Amino acid sequence: LKPFWLKRSGSRALALIFPRLSLSAAMAKAVYYKLWAMTANWTARKIYGWYQVWTHMMPWAFVTVPGACWFTFGWWSDDWKKKATLGIWEPPLVHWDTNMTMYRTDFVKYHAQYPGIPYK
Repeated sequence: LKPFWLKRSGSRALALIFPRLSLSAAMAKAVYYKLWAMTANWTARKIYGWYQVWTHMMPWAFVTVPGACWFTFGWWSDDWKKKATLGIWEPPLVHWDTNMTMYRTDFVKYHAQYPGIPYK
């Protein structure tokens, strides 16, 4: 059989044998361990935390990204509409900007299927 102070682990066994010396050593070790854990593991905890956030949020991306595109499509520029629809989108035939001001893109003015300005 082992003596009772050897059955315990770590600094508790040392504290039973050398109460004054080992208690301060154990406290110093605990303080350094706490400081190390707060500084060295901070990046790992931060990365793991953001990983957890993204794993919980990513299933919602299949719903929110197409929904956001659907509701904001009218605000996009003509070039982005063309890129997002893989070239399918054409400007409407009837549009409020019938004067084709400088705010309309060259694609709408000259290169669309039904251009706003059919000639240069």
